[in-house]
Amino acid sequence: MKLFLLIPLLYLITCGSDSEKLNQVIIDDPQPQTEPVSEVIIIAPVLLKMPKGAVKANFNADKIPFYAHVKSVNKRKGITTIAFEENKAPALVLNDTYGATVSMLRFDEFDRDLLLVNSKIKDPQFHKYYLYILKKGYWLPVVKPFSIHESHVNASLKPIVVDPKNSDYMFRYYSVFDIDETSDLGYTWRLFNESVGIINE
Repeated sequence: MKLFLLIPLLYLITCGSDSEKLNQVIIDDPQPQTEPVSEVIIIAPVLLKMPKGAVKANFNADKIPFYAHVKSVNKRKGITTIAFEENKAPALVLNDTYGATVSMLRFDEFDRDLLLVNSKIKDPQFHKYYLYILKKGYWLPVVKPFSIHESHVNASLKPIVVDPKNSDYMFRYYSVFDIDETSDLGYTWRLFNESVGIINE
C-alpha cells in the first residue's frame, strides 16, 4: 500500500523538476546581441579658392582644367609673372610690362584653350596682347604680340579670333597713329584689322 502511494508522489516530483528545468531554460535564454551603430562622419571636400583675377581653363587638352593668374608685378624692373595652379604649367615672365590681366579663349579649331594676356606697357594708353598655347610643357606664341590703343578697347571688342575665312589664320585688331588735321591734337589713333598666320597651333 505504501508503495502505491509512493509512486504517484515520485511522479509528481519528477514532473515538477522537468517543468522547472524547462522554465529555467526559457528564462535563461540569452537575448540576441546587437552591434552598436557607428557614427558616420562625412567630411566635405576642401575647395581651393582661386586667386583674384584668375581664370580656369583646359590648357592641356586633357579635360582637367587649372587656373592661371598674375602672380607678381615688378614695376621697377617692368616684369610681370603669370603662374599656374600647383605649377601645372611653367610660369610666364613678360618683360617690359607693368601688370596684366589673363583670360581664356576657346575656338573649335584648337584642341585646347588658349591663354590671352592683356598687359600694361610703359605707355599707359596702350594694351599689349599676347596669345599663347601650351604644347609639350611650353607656352608658345600663337601669333606675335600686338597693341591696341585704350580708346579702342571696350567690352564688345574681341581683340583676336580665328579668321572665319581661313582657319590657318587669326583675325586681330591693332591701333595705328595717323595724322589728322581735323583733330585738336593734330593726330588720332585708328583701329585696323588684319589676318595673320598662326605660328603655333
